[in-house]
Amino acid sequence: MASPKLLVWGGVAAAVHELGHVGAIRLLGGRVDGLHLTGVGAVIVPRRARLFSYGEECLVALAGPAASVLLALGAAAWGQFGGGDAYLLTGISLALGVFNLLPAGPLDGSRALGALVAWAAGPDAREELNRLLTLVVAGGLAGLGLWALRENGNFTLLLCAGWLLANRGCEA
Repeated sequence: MASPKLLVWGGVAAAVHELGHVGAIRLLGGRVDGLHLTGVGAVIVPRRARLFSYGEECLVALAGPAASVLLALGAAAWGQFGGGDAYLLTGISLALGVFNLLPAGPLDGSRALGALVAWAAGPDAREELNRLLTLVVAGGLAGLGLWALRENGNFTLLLCAGWLLANRGCEA
């Protein structure tokens, strides 16, 4: 069973991550109609008068991981002053931000790279690259996961690989 502290700080890290996306949408003139929790994470439902450009879409995608890294830096600074759970929050937030930068499946890294690829080569190239990179990244995580399972019984990376493969057609 997960500790209550892990769940609380995980919720804080996830909320700050999503607020990064919401802040970017608002700065670009969009509005948010809602937030839905799904099997692939949180999905923000934007409302805007116009579609975002590929560059703006890239910025919105990267705003979540940027918020996660900023929270990790702030929590690490808090830890310097004796904050009891500061380093737990630092680790969770940093892991969330870095994991979301992977260019696979419904993750933010895939959305950002996909926007750049769509701008350069068109929407079909974006979808094809996402499919390929999802398989490559999930395969790499599965390989590392098998090693970790053998070495210390940890199956977290195998779960991440399975999650990416199961949600490769989803848009987060």
